[in-house]
Amino acid sequence: MIHKIHNPLETCHLKFSNDERGEFEGYASVFNGVDAVNDTILPGAFTKSLDGKRGPAMFVNHKSHEVPVGDWVELKEDEHGLYVKGKIDLNHKDGPTVYSALKRGAMDAMSIGFRIPAGGSEEKEDGTREIKEIDLVEVSVVSFPADDAARISVVKHEVEEIKSLKDAEIFLRDSGYSKSAATAFVSRIKDLMQSDSVDDVNDEITKHDVTDDVVAIIRNLQV
Repeated sequence: MIHKIHNPLETCHLKFSNDERGEFEGYASVFNGVDAVNDTILPGAFTKSLDGKRGPAMFVNHKSHEVPVGDWVELKEDEHGLYVKGKIDLNHKDGPTVYSALKRGAMDAMSIGFRIPAGGSEEKEDGTREIKEIDLVEVSVVSFPADDAARISVVKHEVEEIKSLKDAEIFLRDSGYSKSAATAFVSRIKDLMQSDSVDDVNDEITKHDVTDDVVAIIRNLQV
């Protein structure tokens, strides 16, 4: 599954090249903060992702089905976070528009898309989660990232591996939902499923405005 974490403008420290070649730099992720879903990325989390293999893709708003809009030409960890230097492809159909939007602040941040390998995170007693290892997949320039803070992206086989409500709760937690939100939602769905009311389940889905991925989880559990 691909997790998404937004790094807001005030912590990005974006800078732009003066030669209009589409170059910019800043921080795609900041260490030791607590995000909207109570996750904290620890220093060293990106070490294995920066070991010289092919780097992450550059997308716009996490649209991974589209051609990357540019390239990340430098990525490194420092005491602040994950520093990145990128170059927008001004020959890409969206390149000039994206670069212009970044410079005028219409697109105001960067956001990382990543997987957490086994053992790469730890739940704390206070309900927060510390992430100590990340498999970095992509870094996006984004316009409305807050809407994606608790969204998930999964592939079909990952949904089919969920065989119980407990599996679903863990899946939602690992995918960006807060522990309390995942627990409450799964508990409610459990009650509704025991009532054998498909209409009630559908009403709960609509009320929570959940993503298609979560709907797929629920449908898989109903089978």
